[in-house]
Amino acid sequence: MIPACLSAALTAFVSAFFPITPVEPYLVALAAATGYSPIALGVAAAVGQTIGKTTLFLGARGAIRSTRLRQWLEAAKRRRGRQRAARCAEAAVAPTAAVEAPANPAAESGAGRTAAESGTARTAVDTDTAAGPAVRGRRTGPFAALVATGRRLLTLLDRPALAAPVLLLSATTGFPPLMATSICAAGTRINLPLFVAACLIGRSVRFIAIAYAPQLVLS
Repeated sequence: MIPACLSAALTAFVSAFFPITPVEPYLVALAAATGYSPIALGVAAAVGQTIGKTTLFLGARGAIRSTRLRQWLEAAKRRRGRQRAARCAEAAVAPTAAVEAPANPAAESGAGRTAAESGTARTAVDTDTAAGPAVRGRRTGPFAALVATGRRLLTLLDRPALAAPVLLLSATTGFPPLMATSICAAGTRINLPLFVAACLIGRSVRFIAIAYAPQLVLS
């Protein structure tokens, strides 16, 4: 019993950092092969994953509060601002040069063709613009709505009254993903005991229910 619980806890700990190795299939196979108590296996897996998510939470919080990292981000932001300003200045100079360049008869004789080509280009742009809403409409769908809902839920972590429900929802159902929730929560005022309690309770409910699945199917 103890080796099985330790194995479940270790697998859950690893899956806290690598979502491509989920603990749920392993937990189902372990419960079906051993016949041990689903409650014990589920709680052990919840403890292992809570430790992993707490490590992720503390690491992200330390990185966010790091003075050196903040200075690096501010320097990168200023560098991007200077590059954007330089590109805007080049874009402003380019049209002026293009207008002043054609000062010979050949250029003037090709003015008609240029006007025709510009008209064609405007027509193509108008067509693309008209097709824009249709393209955007195709991009919307159940998956896009799900992603938008998850992002809205993550923004609620800044509200003290809603932080615990969002954490419980994420830990129990996996929506929003607990990894994203842990990282986003690190930048808020959520304290460590609240995060640990919500993660442990939610993961325990989830993993116990999953560990019971083989018994329900076999019965």
